[in-house]
Amino acid sequence: MIWFFERQQRRLHYEIRRQTDGDDYEIVINHPDGRVEVERYSDPAELLARATSLHKGLINEGWSAPTPRPRSPIRPSDLV
Repeated sequence: MIWFFERQQRRLHYEIRRQTDGDDYEIVINHPDGRVEVERYSDPAELLARATSLHKGLINEGWSAPTPRPRSPIRPSDLV
């Protein structure tokens, strides 16, 4: 799962996934400055506790879900 956040024209997202080279879980946090943090968990309860804490912490720091941006209508000429 991936969660997206924005604050003052900056974007951050984090992902919860299975470890690519093992049986553990990872939380991968992609910061607006390009830094990437990877946290590994073998216990699903610890993973869930950390994910909940991270999510609440971001909201408390003023991060929120991105606002939808209006899309331009597709014109028939765009499909050619």
